[in-house]
Amino acid sequence: VAGALNDRIVTLNKQYDCEHGQFKFAGRVLHDHHAYGLLPVQSIITKSSNIGAAKIGIDMGADRLYEHMCDFGFGMPTGIQLPGESRGILHPVEKWSKVSIAQIPMGHGIAATRLQMAMAMGAIANDGWLMRPMLVNRVEDSAGTVITQYQPQRVRQVVNETTAAQMVTALKTVATAEGTAPKAAMTNYVVAGKTGTAQKPGPGGYLPGKFISSFIGFFPADNPEVCISIVLDEPKNGYYGGDVAAPIFHQVAEAVAAYLHLPPDLPVNNAEIADARR
Repeated sequence: VAGALNDRIVTLNKQYDCEHGQFKFAGRVLHDHHAYGLLPVQSIITKSSNIGAAKIGIDMGADRLYEHMCDFGFGMPTGIQLPGESRGILHPVEKWSKVSIAQIPMGHGIAATRLQMAMAMGAIANDGWLMRPMLVNRVEDSAGTVITQYQPQRVRQVVNETTAAQMVTALKTVATAEGTAPKAAMTNYVVAGKTGTAQKPGPGGYLPGKFISSFIGFFPADNPEVCISIVLDEPKNGYYGGDVAAPIFHQVAEAVAAYLHLPPDLPVNNAEIADARR
């Protein structure tokens, strides 16, 4: 969606027919978890519509979709200062099948690490700039003298500031009663984020009943300080990211906000938040 907004292929208000939950394309049937009809692009994010995302990818075209995914860091090492990092899986366009253009936007046919996903979300939070991950802020000697001070490093601008702001607007709707992750909402901060519910691959295809569930979000949404990624491998009590990962994000984020003494970014009716999280 960020790529399509940046290329002016879509606006947040452009509507797509989500086919009431079943979309036939290139001999396959793509499914949504609910039967949606017409949805604007913003609501495709709010509701996490696979079919809406697929149609946006089709409109963008394979070459631009691939280029944007590369720009966001998928299929390549992040440069973190640890050995043995996986680059994930992002096949070049010439190796795509006929259905790849529709499947990849909904998360099939690509593999990404947790860090790659967090970096991509961080780029949206950071005005469209992808940042190199750092593990160490500084190195001190035994007396506490700073020997080396590391500085944030920009990798590249993956989308412009206007697009990043539009994405933040859309991602803020996810952690609301209308979105897939009301349980991620915080008491005194606006959260922007996205749920993920990915089938696990295995020999011969995807494994029935096996999922990786996630919620990645940042806050305060309009002046971000913290981005948190919660990922669960084969959760037992439910598998939708909004059900199993979002509540953990809420708990961790509230503790982090208190520890960092972040000033609240909105006056919130606590009862409304409690209702949304239920």
